[in-house]
Amino acid sequence: YSSPSIHQQQQQEANKSTTMASLQQTATCLAVALLSFSDCSESFPISRGVQPALSRRNSPLRAKASETEETDTQIRDRILEEIDTGFRTFPQTNINLNDWGEPDDVVTLENEDDDTAIDASTLGQWDERDVEDKFDYEWDPDKGDEDPNNLDPNFEYVEGEQLDEEGIEVGYNPVFGHSNPIDGRTILNPPDSYVIDEKTRDDRLVTKDFPDGDPELKANAEIIAFRKSLKQTETYTDEFLKMEVPRHTAKWHGYPEQLSFPKQDYMNNRFTKPEDATDFDALGAARARKVAVQMARAKNNEWLPEGTSAAYHARKTAIYREKGVLVGSLLAGEIDEDVVAKIQPALSVLGDVVELLSIEMDTVFRFKYHGLIKNKRGMSAWAGVLIRNCDVDCTNVVFETGYRKRDPAYDGGDYWSGPY
Repeated sequence: YSSPSIHQQQQQEANKSTTMASLQQTATCLAVALLSFSDCSESFPISRGVQPALSRRNSPLRAKASETEETDTQIRDRILEEIDTGFRTFPQTNINLNDWGEPDDVVTLENEDDDTAIDASTLGQWDERDVEDKFDYEWDPDKGDEDPNNLDPNFEYVEGEQLDEEGIEVGYNPVFGHSNPIDGRTILNPPDSYVIDEKTRDDRLVTKDFPDGDPELKANAEIIAFRKSLKQTETYTDEFLKMEVPRHTAKWHGYPEQLSFPKQDYMNNRFTKPEDATDFDALGAARARKVAVQMARAKNNEWLPEGTSAAYHARKTAIYREKGVLVGSLLAGEIDEDVVAKIQPALSVLGDVVELLSIEMDTVFRFKYHGLIKNKRGMSAWAGVLIRNCDVDCTNVVFETGYRKRDPAYDGGDYWSGPY
């Protein structure tokens, strides 16, 4: 029998170590696999050295695990993925839904007897009072509330404005107006403290300044009465305004909030008598609109006495009658028949739309226009071109329409043009 060589001994020891390592690794992988199939597998941490072997030999889901320790988010996602793929079972029968959530008594009020707690059953119904502009405690002059800015008659106040040596009001600025803080709400005889005031003092609670019978008592009272008789305004220097301001003033509550224009009578500032006023409510919607449009166009509406507009027009046009000016009226004037014969082609084109009234200064042609007012300016310019084409000198064409200022037939379908 011959002893093994050194090389053979080393090879045998290497085979033994490989076999032991393989058995150990196989046992560890088997243990981890068993734990992964159990419900409490997450309670046992998986070692770093086993993860690569498990991922190579067993479940493909283990290949997604990181070589480092998993976070709670990664563990949650992996468990949900295993449940979705069927690799892990999730028996829902083991869960009692009543064990989840907060108890009902936590949701309820801590103190059901609390008077200040809001109870939805006692909120009431919404009505128009919830959108009122003013609350009950606000000053509302429309309801007859007394003005809180009225001065208390028990006190005396500064009368008039303070004037400087030049007789100008103190603090007056022509741009910004009055700025003197000493005004008509400054109190001259402010009340004393309730402790020493004659109306509210209690001698039993106040220490006497002088004993009874002391001659200083009378002298002190005379001095106090004399200082009050001076009625001096007690002031102090305001740290922000840097000026003397009165210490005792009547509180200013401000003006009432004006939410709308003051209500006025419908017949306010009208010359029409109430018995002669137009009752639009009795006319109906369509007729009332027509009458309102007519009155607005007539100038003799209920804002003016009847005949005022006609008298104004006659007064303005009287000068034209005195001077013999026909422009602005429908009166006929002198017409040169020779000129009319020359412009006959132009008159034939214009037709019944115009009517020749006069020829002024041999070059100004006046026509009475019967066409639409909207075409008046264009028609007058075209008539001037037609007259000039007849080899007649024309400097201007005037279309007279008298009182007609609009097209009744095309103005809302109302043919009333009325007096203007």
